[in-house]
Order: sequence, then structure tokens, then C-alpha cells
Amino acid sequence: MQKLIKRRWWILLLSVVLLNASVRAQLRQIDPAKLPQDERVQKAYSNALRVESFAHNWNAKWTYDTPKEQVVSVLTSSLRDLKPMAAAAGQNEELLLLTGFVAHLAYNLDVDETYDTAVQFLENARKLNRTDYRPEWFLGVHRCQSNAIKDGMGQMLAVESRQPWQQLPIDFWDDYITCATMSRMPAHTLRAIDHAVHLGASPAVYSMLADSAQKRYKSTNADGTYPAHEAWESNHAKADVQFTSQLCGMRFSAHGDWHLRIGDVTKGICITTIESGPYPSNSGTSVPTMLVLTRMARPQETLESFVQSILKDRYALAQPVKAAYCPAEKCLSFEIVDKDLYPSEGGGHFLEIAFTDESPQFPGLLFETADEPPKTNVGDKVTVYHPLEKLHRLPGTLYSIVLLDANGSIFEKARTDFEYLLKSMQVD
Repeated sequence: MQKLIKRRWWILLLSVVLLNASVRAQLRQIDPAKLPQDERVQKAYSNALRVESFAHNWNAKWTYDTPKEQVVSVLTSSLRDLKPMAAAAGQNEELLLLTGFVAHLAYNLDVDETYDTAVQFLENARKLNRTDYRPEWFLGVHRCQSNAIKDGMGQMLAVESRQPWQQLPIDFWDDYITCATMSRMPAHTLRAIDHAVHLGASPAVYSMLADSAQKRYKSTNADGTYPAHEAWESNHAKADVQFTSQLCGMRFSAHGDWHLRIGDVTKGICITTIESGPYPSNSGTSVPTMLVLTRMARPQETLESFVQSILKDRYALAQPVKAAYCPAEKCLSFEIVDKDLYPSEGGGHFLEIAFTDESPQFPGLLFETADEPPKTNVGDKVTVYHPLEKLHRLPGTLYSIVLLDANGSIFEKARTDFEYLLKSMQVD
């Protein structure tokens, strides 16, 4: 039963054979000098070195000259020796790692009851030494090569977040690249390739994977028109809704009872209008309106001239104020009070915050989360999956402005909504 539950469902992404992208060797991360000097342990380590290349990945078809049964026999024999010794010597991290890794190799060769064995010993190694990234890495690889791709990628990301990338070996980035590609995270794949190359790996090793990741994006330009349903995606989180546009380089959240109008992206301009409320006012109720506008910077245009072009006649009334929150490194913030507008409601009261978003090295990285290819009911049969392409971020520098249009009688409530919107914003 355990084998059926944990059965992997490998999907070929495009025409790239991901699992043969590079030669990886996790076993050399285990120090044999720190293993018990017992003959059986040392023999298990030597045997694992000998067969690691055969069992590093699961393959639908065995293509090696060495018979699969022979490799399975080596691994199962090693596991029989290692498991009781690792359980008895629970304070030897290297032995726990070796046992878990040998179980992982056996799992890749369809040996029953080895998935949980690998998890058990690798988890014990992680608990024993919380500062060592290797157990998390090995667990991530193990889960990425099973049905738990999202969990596995989460563990690879956890290693990355705790360790300077320069201190992680190329072998780690090789496994990270494979898992990120399986997790449909092309920006993470491209960044990991960049890290590996900077550490000394040959760019040629990753050319097919890099090309595959680049093909996940549709090119965009200033003259194009992109429908709102292609430019933006939404996800519900409790009572709020999160809106993300890789094309516009922005993410923000809105309360579930707000009313949004998200426009098509035309000529490099992204526009969303938001109504919150209604709130009690002098004449009954009023509805504050917020505008989120992002567009490509024009030649020689500054952030200040961008603001002037948006505010136009109102710019003369704009008074610089301290921004309640700035989604980027630098913001220009203004307040406008216009007594001639909405006079029965205490006049017009407006807030504006503008900021710059420079093009990142790996667009889309901020917004990517691990995802799994769709599951199929074809058992061990290999299926081909073509992931959906994403619209690439608009090129170059982007300028954004967020505006609040309210009146004096509802301003305090409207400002609370405005600040919530700003604090939810992320720019890529």
C-alpha cells in the first residue's frame, strides 16, 4: 500500500529531459571520516558511491549496462546493515544522512517501504543538527522526486533562505534547478543556473534547461494590448483577494467586499480602480475610490514629471507629506485638499503615492510559488505536460502611482483602506 500511495508521477516538461541535465552527487557531501569505522558502514558507503549515478533519479526505462536487479540488491543489502546501526547510534549525523540517502536511492528503484525510511532518517538528522543544511536539502530532493513536489521545493527554498548562495555547492543548485523546473518556477530556475555558473559550472550543462525556462514567458512590448484576464490572476486568502500581474510587476490585496475594475493592459499602461465603503457621510453615504496605475517610463522621464503628468491641474495643490508606507525603495507622497470639490462633504481630500520599479535581473521571481504538474491516472506511464506560458514583465523602468479620491466626511475611514492597499503591495 505504501508504494502505491507514494508512487511518483514524472511528467516530461516540453522536450527537455530534466533529470539528466547534469551529473549530481549528493553522497560526496557526506564525510566518510565521520562515519562509524565499522566495516559494514564503510562498505555501504562505498557501494552507494558505486551505484549512485544509476539511482539518483527514477527512470521509466532502465538504460544502463549494469542490471537493475544488481543495483537493487546492493542497496537493499546496505539498508539492512545501516538501519539498525543508525537507529542505535542516533547521534551520528553522517550515519543518519547515509542511511536516509541509501533509502532514497532504493526508492528511486521502486524498492517497497523505502520512502518513509528515507524521510525518517533524514528528519532525524535534521533534528540532530538544525544548523546543517544537508538534511533539508536531501529531504527536498527526496520529496521533489515523489508526489510531494511543492513540499520538496519548499525545503529547497528554506535552505536557500538560510544560507548565502555562494556557500552552497553546485550539487545543491543542480538539484534546486531540477526541482524548480518541476515546480513551474522558471525565474527560480534561471537564477539557480546563474548561481551554479558563477560557482564554476559550465553554462553548456544548463543550456537546454535555461532555454526551457525562457520559453515559459511570452515576450511583451509597449505597443501591445493584453486582456485583463491574461495580465492578472487572483487568489483568495481568507476574507481578502490577492491580485498579481507579472506583466505589470505588481501584487496587491483587496478586501472581499471591495469593488474592482481591472482594465486591459494597453500601450504599457496597467490601470485598476477600486471602490471601498460605502461609509456614512454628511449627505448619507459616500464611496472612496482608489486608483492603481503603472506604466512604462518614457525616455528622459523622471518620477517627478510622471507625477505631474498624472495629477495635471491638481498638481499645484499637492503638498508633499510623509508616506504612510512605501512599497519601493523611494516614494513621492502628496496630499491634496480641495475645498471647492464635494463642498457638502467637507471638500475633496486626496492622497497620492508614486514610486519607481526598476527591472529586476530575474523578473517574476518575487511572485513565483511552487506548483505541481497535474496528476494523472496512468500509473507508471510517462506523460507529456506542456506548462502554460506567462506574460513577461513589461520591459525597463516602471512608474506607479496609487491615488485615493475621498471627501472630508469619510477621509479617516478611506485613509485606512488606502494604507491597507499600500501595505499589501509588492513590486517586482
